[in-house]
Amino acid sequence: MTRSHRSILSRLDDAVRWTGIPARVADPLVDGKHQPLRWVPLLLIALSCLQLVVCFIWPQEMERLSLATLVALMPAMVLGIGTGVVVVYMSGPLGKPSREDDEREAALRKDSLLFCLGLLAVLNGLCQPILMILSHWQNWKIAQTASVLTTAFTLNATLLGCLPTLYASWNLEQLPRE
Repeated sequence: MTRSHRSILSRLDDAVRWTGIPARVADPLVDGKHQPLRWVPLLLIALSCLQLVVCFIWPQEMERLSLATLVALMPAMVLGIGTGVVVVYMSGPLGKPSREDDEREAALRKDSLLFCLGLLAVLNGLCQPILMILSHWQNWKIAQTASVLTTAFTLNATLLGCLPTLYASWNLEQLPRE
């Protein structure tokens, strides 16, 4: 009886393999059809950080620029980085829509979002008072204050859009080919 039970199961397995469905399901996972993004979010975060560092390193250049120039220049930089962030964010932390997630991927997606929100809460809780104290002690002009605030906001938006993808892509284990 056990032998006939196994033969029925093996026959069912053979029938399922004959349809080609297991190979079609495994191919996107192994071949990388929905491959997670790894370097694009890192590049966008680096550009946003560089933008903030430039505002701190060259405050004299910010004073020379008029407020009208900053109003014209900063949105262009913000939109350039923002477009990349939207592309990364729309593809999701795993590089595919959430409706196609299994349990492991759903848990990884949740963990990546919680990590991102926790890190942003800590960074904003520490860095905003520091920026306020720096602006008061160093007597920043309006142009430098506007540029630092704009780039800090851009960095926040970039981190919110890219950190979940970055976290999930580096923690996602690739499935081996059978």
